[in-house]
Amino acid sequence: MNPKCRNVYAITVFLMVVMTPACFSKKQIIVGEVESTEIDVGVKIPGRISQMLVKEGDRVSKNQVLGKLESKEIDAKLQAATAAHEEAKKQNIFAQQSFDRIQKLYRQGFAPKQQFDEVEYKREAARQKEEATLGQLNEVKAYYEELEIKSPIDGKVVAIVSNEGEIVSSGYPVITLSNPNNQWVAFYLREDMLKGVHISDEVSVKFPALGDKSYKLAITYMSSLGAFAKWKSTNEQGSFDLKTFEVRARASEKIEDLRSGMTAIVDVNYKTK
Repeated sequence: MNPKCRNVYAITVFLMVVMTPACFSKKQIIVGEVESTEIDVGVKIPGRISQMLVKEGDRVSKNQVLGKLESKEIDAKLQAATAAHEEAKKQNIFAQQSFDRIQKLYRQGFAPKQQFDEVEYKREAARQKEEATLGQLNEVKAYYEELEIKSPIDGKVVAIVSNEGEIVSSGYPVITLSNPNNQWVAFYLREDMLKGVHISDEVSVKFPALGDKSYKLAITYMSSLGAFAKWKSTNEQGSFDLKTFEVRARASEKIEDLRSGMTAIVDVNYKTK
């Protein structure tokens, strides 16, 4: 081959290799944060907070009493329902005794059928009244038990929303708890970094607060944040605005001393061109 032709051929091959797009893996260090499920503990009945038995940062167990309400209305209803039920019980006992007497006389032929039927009717009415007042009493007792604010989970107190002396309405949150048994690491990737990143992929994560140890977490969730990134495309780049995606990764086993809000250093391998 002519030397000049060989030079032209070599330059052409070099340019083809350099200019051909190549797909390769790239490692990126991403800073994320530990998050956990949070629960707002509210009240079923309105009342004034008389006691707050926990403070922010406390660990609590399921069904532990976190605080107490006072409600004069519930106290009055409980007293009235108790009195009504006690009176109904006495009336039922008297009605049963009257029925037993008239039944004996009726069987012996000393009481007319009309009188027997009337006493039997009163006995049944008294029995039903006792049952009704018992139901009302149990209902008031159930509301009375709600004066104690109990924890629905084993968790940690994140925030005290309402304090002693405040009046809270039904459904209003009083305390916010975090669930340490449902934690994940959240971090954010541009959509051009998502190629090669899939659900169930493992990422290596370090938590500065826990030392230099690396932990393997599996990606369980990826979703668009619904907003464009702040940087803008240019004519030279020939690209568009890029969305940011939230990615969540979870550990297969509980990581001791891991707390919500801790910084997470995530190694992410993604493909680029």
